[in-house]
Amino acid sequence: MDRGQFRSLMMSDFITADPNQSSRPEKRLTVVIPHFNQKDFLPRAVASALHGEAGEIEIIIVDDGSTDGSGPTLAALEAVNPLVTVIRSKTNQGAPAALNLGLAAARGRYVTFLGADDLVLPNLYAPLSRALDGRPTAALGCSQLAIFGSDGSIRGVRPITPPSFRTEYFDPKAICRLIEKTDHWIASTTAVFRTNLLRAAGGFDPTLGVFCDIIVARLLAFQYGFVYVPGIRAAFRVAAGTLSGSTLLDQNENIRQLAVACERLSTSIVGQLAPDYPDLFARRMRFSAARLQLVWHGRNADPNVIVKVAGGTDTDMKTLTKIRKSIGFGIMGRVLALSWLTFRLRPFSPLYLIVHLLQNRYTLIRNRRRVTDWIRRMDDARREMMTAADTNDIPMAVGTRNGRAGLRKP
Repeated sequence: MDRGQFRSLMMSDFITADPNQSSRPEKRLTVVIPHFNQKDFLPRAVASALHGEAGEIEIIIVDDGSTDGSGPTLAALEAVNPLVTVIRSKTNQGAPAALNLGLAAARGRYVTFLGADDLVLPNLYAPLSRALDGRPTAALGCSQLAIFGSDGSIRGVRPITPPSFRTEYFDPKAICRLIEKTDHWIASTTAVFRTNLLRAAGGFDPTLGVFCDIIVARLLAFQYGFVYVPGIRAAFRVAAGTLSGSTLLDQNENIRQLAVACERLSTSIVGQLAPDYPDLFARRMRFSAARLQLVWHGRNADPNVIVKVAGGTDTDMKTLTKIRKSIGFGIMGRVLALSWLTFRLRPFSPLYLIVHLLQNRYTLIRNRRRVTDWIRRMDDARREMMTAADTNDIPMAVGTRNGRAGLRKP
């Protein structure tokens, strides 16, 4: 499917700010930001992308029928910098549709997708683009990210078990070997795709819901390979109200979408090259969903729900219920519950898990201040943008100069 076909298929229910966009010259990188009712965070995400080292970029915001009065914010962001374009949806159609709209409109050789409440560090796009330049067969590149809460505190590093401690290309054969021990290497916030290959794969399948991005990334990686570049290069906000968080916490929706995702893997190139992987993927995702129940609900976590999303048995129910009744789901109780679930579901190789947890702890200590300072700087940039918007006076354009953050007169 070429760009024209993909674009015409996706654009029927959307209004783009520039009807001549498809005739513009190609860019090196397109940053797509799907947006729905995140006007308080969106300017920070845009600022972080504009303050990077990517060179020739464009930013496409796809507003998916927001109802929080985002109109003035979107208009202000368009006025701030000519690199920013907004596509507005008449109605809310869901995250996969918004992602596909951005993909259809993208003019970049590479394309990446940034959550409206997340942000990127200035050292993400340029190194990944160079890595893809050097590996023309790779479908995508990815890196590490920091997880932070609504209060700005840094809570962890992802992926938990990265595939390498150095920049490395993994071909499909290497992926098949490594996937038995570790997984979840492709953090969507850091993933940079070859635009033509992502379109050829059909983009983001709406039937996969919250799993649409991680499934298409796996399909492309198993077919073409991927490049991994270590280092914390983005920040991902975690909250129970986000799409990924709410889906994983909704036991019925999580189970339904996971079943669809596993079926998609089984009937694809993934199932051909690694027949056992779809079941392993399901175990790992069930473990993640059970872990989130313990993390978000804490002492109030329900053993019945945990066992259901984990696909557990009566033995699991008895064990978790005993832990809750004896010591509760405080810190020690959650550690015991997670240890039990790890033993039962075997999501990762224990040795890999221990080694990488220690490495991630070291990485977090080294980078905590840098990431926290960057979040604070982008919050300042967000306030500057929106203060100008509130006064109907937008005197500055946000941009980059010599690879560094800068504000300049238009």
